[in-house]
Amino acid sequence: MNTERFALGVPSSKRTVAAAFVVFAAMLVVPFVTTAYYTGLAMTALVFLMLGVSWNLLAGYAGQISLGHAAFFGLGAYVAAWVTTPAAAGLPALPFPLSHPIVALVLGGVGAALVALVTGPVMFRLRGHYFAIGTLALAAIIRLVLTDKRSISGGSTGYYLNAGMGEVPTYLLTVVVAALATIGIYFVVNSRLGLGMRAIHDDETAASGLGVDPLRYKMYAFLVSAFIAGLAGAAYALNSLYINPTSTLAVTWTVDTLVIVILGGMGTVAGPLFGTVVFMIIDNGLTSVLGGLATTVEGVIIILVVIFLPNGIYGYLKSYVAERRGTDDAATSD
Repeated sequence: MNTERFALGVPSSKRTVAAAFVVFAAMLVVPFVTTAYYTGLAMTALVFLMLGVSWNLLAGYAGQISLGHAAFFGLGAYVAAWVTTPAAAGLPALPFPLSHPIVALVLGGVGAALVALVTGPVMFRLRGHYFAIGTLALAAIIRLVLTDKRSISGGSTGYYLNAGMGEVPTYLLTVVVAALATIGIYFVVNSRLGLGMRAIHDDETAASGLGVDPLRYKMYAFLVSAFIAGLAGAAYALNSLYINPTSTLAVTWTVDTLVIVILGGMGTVAGPLFGTVVFMIIDNGLTSVLGGLATTVEGVIIILVVIFLPNGIYGYLKSYVAERRGTDDAATSD
């Protein structure tokens, strides 16, 4: 076993990678074997998964804690709305290929990445908690602008989309995009780019002394993270067919994303997958049983996880498996 790769939180076993493909393949059949309610839950899980893997790249690997991830999610949603339903925003209609929902989804990611490209050099003048506060301010500014510019956003009322794909095709498209995003992150963190991100995460000064440009690698992480978050927002808009600043730019999107990554395990590729599953089970299960008290109980559970499982659920399972293998190897050698 390659212990270095395992220690970095990257699945080193072909069986693990195969299991991920099986999971996404199983997600493809959900609309055909279950009800619309469970398909909706699966759609929400896919959106959160994309948000989780994107935020985890920026915070878990590059070490840049962002509290404004909802900004890129909301921008992706609005770009998809402007492309598919331009008349509602007073924009000229686009020719057919450019107005297709698939193109709109990709452009949602591109639009979010462009905003990250423009704001990133300014944001990264800030460090530590100042950077986190700066990203939170960025999200608040974008939300205020879109709420005020009713002509292009519908204001607090929002507006409806005319995507024209249907719920099942939109869901299947989201499964494919979520799978590609997860696989893409897997290859990024295994590349030289990922190595540079981990270097500045561990010690930015030492990494700079070794020839790693911190700003460059932070920007790479910021752009990729924003792009995937924009894809998630576009997928959400194309599925819900209605957006407004409150539903797409609320800080709760960022908070839930942080919870998912913390539950699963920061700095691991599989962490957001585990975290998404656990979060969806806890959130929906407790809501159906406890109603309004569910949020309070969720908070208690999250605190307990942070205290007793600081590396997240996946981190704990990884350590447990490693210990068992060590015990089995020792018993075999005896």
